[in-house]
Amino acid sequence: MGTVRRNLARPGRVLSAVLAAGVLLLAGSARAQSPSVDHLLARLFGSEGKEPYTLTADFTGTLVVTVRSSRLAVEAAGSVLEWRGADGVRRRRVTIHRLDLPLLLRPFGPTLRRTIEEKIETEADNPETFHAHDIFLLAELPGRRYVLAGVHRSIVDDAIARYGQPRDARDPATRRKIAQWLYTSEPMREFLVRPGPPYAIRATVDEAGLLYELVVSYDWGDVTTTVGYLTVAGQPVWASVTADTVTTLSGIGRVSGRLTLRLTNHCVNCATAPAPPR
Repeated sequence: MGTVRRNLARPGRVLSAVLAAGVLLLAGSARAQSPSVDHLLARLFGSEGKEPYTLTADFTGTLVVTVRSSRLAVEAAGSVLEWRGADGVRRRRVTIHRLDLPLLLRPFGPTLRRTIEEKIETEADNPETFHAHDIFLLAELPGRRYVLAGVHRSIVDDAIARYGQPRDARDPATRRKIAQWLYTSEPMREFLVRPGPPYAIRATVDEAGLLYELVVSYDWGDVTTTVGYLTVAGQPVWASVTADTVTTLSGIGRVSGRLTLRLTNHCVNCATAPAPPR
């Protein structure tokens, strides 16, 4: 913590160095012609170039949780209805047809069912997760994939209030540079990590708007989701999902686990597909 205080003792000098470094980083990105953060986020959540569709698929899944030093597996099977309307927003609805629970977990069946449903229906591509953070481009990967990272906006606000200028809070480019400084500077870790909502996120995406990995960071640890895709009727769809889970079981408390999903029998815009909810 002493190192942090020494670094923050000269806020004007430190913040000036951060902003100067940000200019160099932006210049380097421009030379490499990497897509902008706004472009990647627009592809991830926007409707441009994304045709409406309806998808049905079956899934099987295994949720492995550790309860009282015992590793227990919950087996599930069901169906997924996924659709994207004219607004470009993708939505999912899950129906679990079978849920096999070990004896110790049977009293918690409704909670575990809800955990699996929520992981499938809302996992990974929830825009609110991103909008709560100041996002910057962290790295460019082979295959035109990109790593975005972000720091919770309240933490960036805190840094600006303590060490910056009021005008910095209104400038998205400056906020991103400060977020990058907070995220990548080891001496700032004690300032960055704090209890409450996720203090930071990291996501691997491509230019088409597909999300391959999301890491959400809390003071007690990271929650990671990875997604595999296949193409059906020209539409990229989920083939597999692996996700960390955190749920609360009455009388036991917070329980962590890992959910592995496998999706099969995909059918895009099938005549027999049920209509999505209005």
